[in-house]
Amino acid sequence: MKVLHSSVNFNVMDRIIKLMLLILMFMQPLNACRLWAICTRSDITFPSLSGPEVEEVQSQLTTFYYQSENMLDGWALLSYDNSEQDSISPLYRSESPATNDSALYWTTVETLLGSESGRIGLGHLRVATSGSNSIPNPHPWMFYKNNLSYSLIHNGTVSKVILYDLLTDNGSDLSWLEAYPPQTFGGGDWKSTGWANVVDSELILLYVMKEIETHGDMVIGFQNAVINIIDAGTTASQLNIIFSDGETLFVFGGSNGLHFTESTDYYAVMTQPPTHNSDQWAGLGHAEMVVINSDGISSYPNLVHNDDDNNNDIQYPSYFTMSPAYPNPFNNSVYFILDGITEEPVDISIYSIIGRKIEQFSIPRLDDQQNKIGWLPKMNVPSGTYFIQASTNYIKQTQKILFIK
Repeated sequence: MKVLHSSVNFNVMDRIIKLMLLILMFMQPLNACRLWAICTRSDITFPSLSGPEVEEVQSQLTTFYYQSENMLDGWALLSYDNSEQDSISPLYRSESPATNDSALYWTTVETLLGSESGRIGLGHLRVATSGSNSIPNPHPWMFYKNNLSYSLIHNGTVSKVILYDLLTDNGSDLSWLEAYPPQTFGGGDWKSTGWANVVDSELILLYVMKEIETHGDMVIGFQNAVINIIDAGTTASQLNIIFSDGETLFVFGGSNGLHFTESTDYYAVMTQPPTHNSDQWAGLGHAEMVVINSDGISSYPNLVHNDDDNNNDIQYPSYFTMSPAYPNPFNNSVYFILDGITEEPVDISIYSIIGRKIEQFSIPRLDDQQNKIGWLPKMNVPSGTYFIQASTNYIKQTQKILFIK
């Protein structure tokens, strides 16, 4: 096996490859969680959407369906029914891509859109990062208080150390986490061995709820939560979230991390909206908060003024992104680029389609530079579909490749 690892100072050929990568990134889905949400306008429920509006929503959910092919850790859909505000739970959480259980996905979509008093829906396609990717799909995250069901979906990775410090006042007050302990999915107590299985997205929800209770106001509480998380050392691009209490959608993220649209009957939010949809989609501005309910949409641009992804004074949590592999399919070597910051090695593993590990190697760490990684299969590796996984203790990203001899 030949491993290529170089911090990129592009020569002419590398610049051409970079341009090709950018094109590929627009052509292929990135391996990051996908979010979707909808809120109908006043006096309109899902069953009363007009025919053309239903077609537009189905177009969004069809795009969502195909995006799930690379979301190896499952999908989930949630519908708020006004008759059961205190006990809402996801319609379904699947541990497999929607394309693996097509009938179940579309049956769930039909249930969501057929909900008699349904007005708000959320969807999540999962690629596990923080916590273990072996735990059951936990999205959307739920919190129940004051006869309301709160939910949150998240795309990004936030340091669990940052979130723990915010939730506990730097470890001096554990009362909120003791009252609402994070899930460990059988891994033990969250104060000890179970912490490895705690997922950052649930900690975000717990902190949002703590701030809402502290301030006694949904908008101020949500706003303070995201400001404090970013002030503690997170970038807006790692905090793309949709939060709801069943009446309102609260949306926040980095520049173009989420997109939103409004039509005659509804408002919708997506990570990556359909390109053929007749709705006009607008990308979220940098550190922008959008609040959506039946009466309209309110925007709070540049909510966090001191958040700058290029500011060297920010203490970044460990994170990375993995570009689409190229060429793919391939018959000799395959390459991809890792970009991010880690304090620990990044393991690169190659798995067969049945889950057998073919090869594994690692790079020492990522230092906020693009790193080109190459894999040359050994002579005895047969043609077929394989998965490349890049992982640290807290982050995992996976993509599918096709080897043809």
